[in-house]
Amino acid sequence: MFELDREVRNWRTRVERRSSLSPRELDELEDHLRALVDLELELDATLAPPEALAIARETLGEPSALSKEFARAGQPRWKLLLAGAWALYAASLLLPVFRLELLPAWGLDAWMPRGYELLADGALLPFNLPMLLALPLIWRMRRLKGTWLAGILGVIGASTLGIGVADALRGGNIMLLPGFWAWSASFVVASVALWLRRRGWASARPKKSLA
Repeated sequence: MFELDREVRNWRTRVERRSSLSPRELDELEDHLRALVDLELELDATLAPPEALAIARETLGEPSALSKEFARAGQPRWKLLLAGAWALYAASLLLPVFRLELLPAWGLDAWMPRGYELLADGALLPFNLPMLLALPLIWRMRRLKGTWLAGILGVIGASTLGIGVADALRGGNIMLLPGFWAWSASFVVASVALWLRRRGWASARPKKSLA
């Protein structure tokens, strides 16, 4: 026996598996599909519900085409922020990070390493790993929600920014340079982007109460 709700749920499951659409976008498509079915039934009283559903599905199109349509509709804010975070991160690898005092008596009063020089020795790799893990999320990988990653990025960015501010206030011997601030800020911006991504990927429909 034909049940519209069951068939719509099956259609939604197929679209979800064959596209990169978020739950919020799927909610919007499902509402649109139901509206199209109702419209077809109103326009033609002789039309059976299965036929109306088939027409509505054909009108919406294939999952791959739907993904492209949503992609063309506009760039999500989280995606722009994550791209900005990676721009800051890339810049930090080329900018001087610290001003390290060396041997003034030998004419070597300071050394200003670039970010990539510190990254090359591997000592900072554990701190850079969360940012590297955030890169695949730009392509909207559906299975990676990134909540825990957003927290780690936020802690690293906020902590290092705090260290930098404290060092600047006390006038420490190590002078922090633009590369340090760009590196720290990239983690904070990436964290905000992932939190926005999580909120944007949440379903637009309220959860059903168990009561």
